[in-house]
Amino acid sequence: MTRRMSKQYSYEDEGSHEPASDDPDWQESVFVHWYDRHAGIGGVSRIGHEPNRPDGGRSALHCFVATTEGIRFRRNDFQLPFEPAASPRGFRSGGSEWHVDAAAPRLVINEPGVHVDLRMDNFYPLTDFFPPQGSMTEDFAKDHYETSGRIRGSARIDGRSFDVDGMYHRDHSWGLRKTMTLKSHRWISGTFGPDLSFGSIIWHAADESMVRVGYLVRDGEVNYAADVDAVTFLEPDGLTHRGGEVRWWMPDGDVFELRAEPVDAVVAHLHNAYYVDSICDVRLPGADRWGICDFEISNNARLGTAPVGTSINAALTSGLTKRQ
Repeated sequence: MTRRMSKQYSYEDEGSHEPASDDPDWQESVFVHWYDRHAGIGGVSRIGHEPNRPDGGRSALHCFVATTEGIRFRRNDFQLPFEPAASPRGFRSGGSEWHVDAAAPRLVINEPGVHVDLRMDNFYPLTDFFPPQGSMTEDFAKDHYETSGRIRGSARIDGRSFDVDGMYHRDHSWGLRKTMTLKSHRWISGTFGPDLSFGSIIWHAADESMVRVGYLVRDGEVNYAADVDAVTFLEPDGLTHRGGEVRWWMPDGDVFELRAEPVDAVVAHLHNAYYVDSICDVRLPGADRWGICDFEISNNARLGTAPVGTSINAALTSGLTKRQ
């Protein structure tokens, strides 16, 4: 694995950017997965702007909120009309808004049976962990940063209210996003708190390139792995999973391992790509301490475009449902 210096971004880049080209595949998106283990609630949100699509542009929404008791809400639509955000340089799609006009990003969701209002405070600077070149960067995430942190606020789903004080991992990307260039991937990211966050990306592109990047952030300092591997416990549907294991081999010889145990999961659909975001518990090895994780995967070795019909271990139905 090639080691490199991390590129960092400033708070000015938290807001939306002007399109760098008129290519219809140019997009900008914000994404967060969050979980409060004590309260028993978490979610996954992505708001994407595609301003160069026909008829004034499109917005793409991936919205999921779930409780540990099995109540879940899903809304996924990548053909929503493009609407200006309600705050300067913010993001909006469907009933979801992302505000950046205060000292920290704020996610607000208003959907039937669901209301969320959450503020995010970072554990470490906005950092781009991806390689500077190759299909993953050029065709999917030219400008990209990630961070982990603490998330606080309120949530209500199906009539039950929650005070949220949990953790999150998030990213922000802008540039070309050609979804047909992705064959499969494993993106596992999360945090235990200000002293330890983690991430890994294993990316198989249509040009048959394979990227593996792993890192640990200890007390704000980025430490790249010499190598990283992820094993997914795949369900018979070939789409969803029962968790998995990740291993980071660090340059000093240390090996860091995590096992992800799913709390709930959701199927996401963006143009031709289907993928699964799974909110997971992770336990710090050798300690009675729990963290959060999203074990995100996709499988499409033949670049197929048929719709998904079966989802064993992730929400596929829209609206409020009960996990079976």
